[in-house]
Amino acid sequence: MSHLGHVSMQCLDCQQEMRWNPHRNHHRCLSCNKFGFETAVDDPAEPFEVSDGSPGVACPRCHVGLQFANLHGKWRVCFCDECRGYVIEKGCLATVIHEKRMTYQGEDAVPTPMNQVELKDRLQCPACLETMETHPYHGPGTVVINSCNGCGVAWLDYWELAAIIRAPGRRPPRGSSPIVPARPVVDFGGRERDPLMRNGLSLLNLLLG
Repeated sequence: MSHLGHVSMQCLDCQQEMRWNPHRNHHRCLSCNKFGFETAVDDPAEPFEVSDGSPGVACPRCHVGLQFANLHGKWRVCFCDECRGYVIEKGCLATVIHEKRMTYQGEDAVPTPMNQVELKDRLQCPACLETMETHPYHGPGTVVINSCNGCGVAWLDYWELAAIIRAPGRRPPRGSSPIVPARPVVDFGGRERDPLMRNGLSLLNLLLG
C-alpha cells in the first residue's frame, strides 16, 4: 500500500503501518509515535549535517538527547535524529527564512490549511523546561512553531522551514537584509532549572558560539 505515491513504511519498533503526513513530509506511527522518513538528513529541501557534540538537553517531542548540527550547511541548530525537529536561535531563524525565501527558485507549494491540532501543542523548552509558546508563524505558510521568549530560541518540527520557504506570497527583494529580533536580556545565572546553567552556559550561547 502507498500514500498518494509515497512508499508505505512499517514501524521498526512495533511493526505497525505508519501514516503519511503530507504537510510535514514524514510518516508517523500511531501506535508508538515513532517517525519515518523517505529521505536522508541531507535532503536538499531541508538538509542537516550532524556534527560531534551534544548540548546536554533533550528533544521536547522524543525526549532523546539533541545533537549539534548545521542547517543548510551554515546555521547551527540542536537537532533530534528521531523526529528531525530542532532548536534554533530566533534571530538566526529570521535570517534563514529571509535568505532562503529570497533565493528560492522552485515552484511555490500548494497552500494547505493550518493544522488546528498543532496549535494545542504544549512543549517544554529544552533549555529552561518552561512551557513554550505555541503559535502560527507570522509570515508565509500555514506553519505552527513553538518558541521560548526567555531563552531566545524556537523549536521547529521537520519540514516546517521547507514549508515556509516554499509558501506562495511576497518574497524579499534581492540583496535585502533580514529584520532580526533582539536577543533576550535574561539573567541566565539565576535560572537553576536550566541544566546548562550548572556549567555557566546557556543554550543560546551554545547556538551562537
